[in-house]
Amino acid sequence: MNSSIILQRPLRLIVCKSEVFPDGNKVAFSALESHLDTLQGRKFYGLVYETTEGMDYFAGLVPDEETEEAKFINLGFSIREVEGGPCARAKLFDWSDKTDQIGPTIGEMIKKHGIDSSRPQIEFYRSLSELHLLLPIPPQDSSQIDSAYKSSIKK
Repeated sequence: MNSSIILQRPLRLIVCKSEVFPDGNKVAFSALESHLDTLQGRKFYGLVYETTEGMDYFAGLVPDEETEEAKFINLGFSIREVEGGPCARAKLFDWSDKTDQIGPTIGEMIKKHGIDSSRPQIEFYRSLSELHLLLPIPPQDSSQIDSAYKSSIKK
């Protein structure tokens, strides 16, 4: 497992909570997607919050404009803001065939980098074939983050 350190920017997402983790995650994404004319060019995220009862999962969509955000709120969806900060990032290619690798990969990242449990674990669906797993980690040496972040922008 290769991972790098990036500085994740804050996120403001339209979200739909999965009723059952992980089996309800697809249903949560479908609920968001059903109100869009196209998925092309849209940014989707999954947010994982550890709770005393297990995991809470939210499918998330970056709104393309304020009117879209208002439309989704009127439809009963909510807005969730996610604090930015340092994250370990691992990439999964052809992820839809490898969903069983997500948990173990996150586990390896936690062992290697630690975890900041005040922020959610993030799945960034970069494309239909590329998934970025983002693990919030404790603050690092800022020079390490800056160089890793600059290199991540170039990729």
